[in-house]
Amino acid sequence: MRRFCTSGPVDRKTCYYVERPELMKEAIDHIENWRYFTVSAPRQSGKTTFLNDIVEKIKDKYLPIFISFESFGNIKIEEKFIKQFTKKIKNFFDFNMKIEFEPKKIAAISDLDEYIMDINEKFGKEVILMIDEFEILEEKLMNEFLHVIRDIYHSRQGYKLRSVILISVGYLSGVLEDNASPFNIAEHMEVPYFTKEQVYDLLNQHEKETGQVFEEKVKGLIWHNAGGQPGLTNALAYDLVAKKAKGEKIITEKHFEKTLYDFMHQYIDKNISNIISKAEKEKELIMKILFEPESVEFNIYDERINYLYLNGVIDNCEGKCCVRVPLYYKALYDRFKPQINGEKDKMKPFGETVKNYINNGVLDLNKLMKRYTTYVKQRGAIMFKGRNYYEGVYQYNLDQFLSLYVEAAEGKVYPETQVGGGRIDLLINLNNREYLIEVKANIDSDEYEKAKKQLFEYVTRRGLKEGWLIIYSNTIEDFKYLMEEKDGVKIHVWFIKTNFENPSEVK
Repeated sequence: MRRFCTSGPVDRKTCYYVERPELMKEAIDHIENWRYFTVSAPRQSGKTTFLNDIVEKIKDKYLPIFISFESFGNIKIEEKFIKQFTKKIKNFFDFNMKIEFEPKKIAAISDLDEYIMDINEKFGKEVILMIDEFEILEEKLMNEFLHVIRDIYHSRQGYKLRSVILISVGYLSGVLEDNASPFNIAEHMEVPYFTKEQVYDLLNQHEKETGQVFEEKVKGLIWHNAGGQPGLTNALAYDLVAKKAKGEKIITEKHFEKTLYDFMHQYIDKNISNIISKAEKEKELIMKILFEPESVEFNIYDERINYLYLNGVIDNCEGKCCVRVPLYYKALYDRFKPQINGEKDKMKPFGETVKNYINNGVLDLNKLMKRYTTYVKQRGAIMFKGRNYYEGVYQYNLDQFLSLYVEAAEGKVYPETQVGGGRIDLLINLNNREYLIEVKANIDSDEYEKAKKQLFEYVTRRGLKEGWLIIYSNTIEDFKYLMEEKDGVKIHVWFIKTNFENPSEVK
């Protein structure tokens, strides 16, 4: 019986496997047309699995050679490079192709053309050379290697080197920018994350083979939280079937909630750990992207943005930097949220109970927001003074406050949740009811109107009758509440003052 693969590359005999026919057709078309090209994607995105699949599809017609430069990082001397390179190819034939092969002895990178011709003569097939982790190669050796490939490219039909495919975590910018190189921007492929249909296909394979069924909502939650990231999608699904719902016929939302909690708080997941590690190196920028949404223009030539993008931390969302994978966002949000120590007793002092804000199972969010304004009036000078709002101090402060009350009633507050084609800043789920909250800070009148319209659309698409817009401002004179109604939908607006006296002046 197959399973969800949590470490690649995927073996389709033992693991559930997602076909990528359009991507495969593009790659095969390049090969058939004697093109040399690059393939990129962040780690755990399925690059190696995809390239192994190419090998299987072309090995009867051509001679694919698939090696990795992963262990080449410390090689600086040409002689050592040649020795390791030829050893890798020999091992590929021995271990992967089950063919005994004794390569031609060469002494320099410039002899690689003879080496390729020797392989062609011995096997009588046109060669496809595929190199993973190519970016690891030392720059001088890389340039020498590419010069040889470039020379071969101009006479590739004579050398019978039909295609060279360089695989990397990100763009091989130095290669792509060289107009004389066969590896130009027109021949660059990216391995995308799974589509929603592909995620559902993966889950359906398990259902068909085992009879264990995912609730439809659980499928949606896996798709949404992993954002189609292959490694994370498989990891969530594996945890559900192997741990949370092992031996059970139906995988429910309750099972998923336990899995999500463990991924956020208990497990050291390699995908999430890698994302946090990379984000740490650009902490200031990632905090701005997290807590001041749509404020950072996406520019691949900005080294900081390039680094975060190539490592799968951020993405390009309509020209703005964003964290596209919701589970990554939640993990980064939790990691980089501003520390608000000692506030719990101020937010929910002894005697305050969530029962005061619930009537027949329904949360009176306006009453709870009135309690929040009381708290901010008391503590705002300490909590907000001198802080930049992109640091998340406002949203996280509200998140922490609401969570203290909502979780006491066994509800949940979710940051940055997908709703109605966009993301809502905070979503409360209590007694199977949802409350949508959009948070803004220091906006002008036009942005205010836009925020109301956006919230109205989210609420309407969710089939709800009301939503909450919380606006923090350093220009208003006092706290204020108002309500607007349109087509039977109420928008509650709370203005929160943030321009307080210095903490030392507060009594």
